[in-house]
Amino acid sequence: MATSIYDNILVESIRKLKSTVHFVIEAPYVDSMYRDSYYSYFATKLKDYKKDCIRLSFFDGQLTVNDFREQAGLSTLQERYRGFMVLRPTVPSVIGRSVISPEALQDDDFLCLTSSYPSSVHSVKLVANGFPHSSQDAEMISCAETSIWAIMEYFSSRYADYRPAPPSMIMDVLKNRSNVRQIPTEGLQTGQIGFAIREFGLATKIYSRRELGDAIFRQVFSTYTESGLPLVVAMDNDHQIGNVAHALIAIGRARTTDELIDNLAVTEELNPYFKSIINHKGIQFFDNDDIPRKFVFIDDNMPPYQLQHFETPALHYNEPDWNACRISEFIAPLHPRMYLEAVAAKIYIKEVLLGGTFAIGNGAEIFLRLFLTSSRSYKDYLVRDARFKTNIGEYIMEMLMPEFIWVAEISDKANIKQKQAFGLFILDATEPNINSDSTLIFGGYKNVFIDWNGGMSELVKNCLDLDSFSIYVNNLKDF
Repeated sequence: MATSIYDNILVESIRKLKSTVHFVIEAPYVDSMYRDSYYSYFATKLKDYKKDCIRLSFFDGQLTVNDFREQAGLSTLQERYRGFMVLRPTVPSVIGRSVISPEALQDDDFLCLTSSYPSSVHSVKLVANGFPHSSQDAEMISCAETSIWAIMEYFSSRYADYRPAPPSMIMDVLKNRSNVRQIPTEGLQTGQIGFAIREFGLATKIYSRRELGDAIFRQVFSTYTESGLPLVVAMDNDHQIGNVAHALIAIGRARTTDELIDNLAVTEELNPYFKSIINHKGIQFFDNDDIPRKFVFIDDNMPPYQLQHFETPALHYNEPDWNACRISEFIAPLHPRMYLEAVAAKIYIKEVLLGGTFAIGNGAEIFLRLFLTSSRSYKDYLVRDARFKTNIGEYIMEMLMPEFIWVAEISDKANIKQKQAFGLFILDATEPNINSDSTLIFGGYKNVFIDWNGGMSELVKNCLDLDSFSIYVNNLKDF
């Protein structure tokens, strides 16, 4: 049986690892996630399920037992540690709670969210860095439940406001939202997934392709990815009258290459007002969200960190019905005090930028990059960016800001390839009313900037050269 499990289940995960990765195998291993499922469900069955698991721990380079007992080996273990994979006794779906570092992969040239998870191997305390992953067991948890679990595992590891969500807790939260029995699981609707995540403390916003249209739907997905938010993705092949439906998580994207920027086409503006201004002035308007990058997905049917294009998120399956799937909805798990969402934020930025306050010349080239971040992280970036002009930087750092802000960087193709921008707009993410001028905290383009004066209850225009500055890369750690 062990050979069969390896050949049919584990081999794809192992093949993705670098040849230098070695394993430490520990058994029996007590895994909290599986024990939760075991006592809630598997222990109630006639069939005898074991309650212990096996854990594989991954390290870069060869290991000996002495490395875990002698100082010379102990001093290198953390930097060589590449995470772990739990194997549970739920054949054939044996891959349980896992955290594998992207550094363990042969192809790790992408940007994605990771967090830190305390662990211990052979009695040595270590920290695994990666994004949580587990396969579904198709009885207690399906793709929907594993997505909820992984989202909360990520947020609870980073922020004290949130807590992990083991399978039994997910069942308990959803018991009043289900019209049928919960076990064995029959999967969940997108609304149920959003409800569960909301009950665990996040404010969920669901976006639909049908409601937004293809272009805006794709752009909003990219905006939230650029903001460093993990997105619960619902994909299906309904457009081909199929019966495949699946949930997965988007956690990052491929790097932005000069070739992608060079080949980026002018944005097809759908708003008649903005389109008339752009056409009248001959502006070449490019949107970072239109770059056809691949996105990084956590798919519980596959090894972690699958890279696929937005329109073909299931191309890694070897079945035509799955290959035809496309994203129909996604859930953005927002902080409860983030009220201004991505679509409205981009509309407001365009209104301010193109509305006449700033002297944008005929034939100008504009590259827009929009993302969400915390004001604390952004101000820390300003302090550390030596290229940001001191007087403007100090002025922005002294401004009163909410906990979360929308940031729009304005550049052109030549400058963005150098990770440089020359325009900056900061919006109050706690103000959902885009008809209010107070939504704008700061707006600067080349030698003019405006900001909200609370005492005068109006926007005030100033003349001061912004100069070029380095773009913000803290959300995904690079561009």
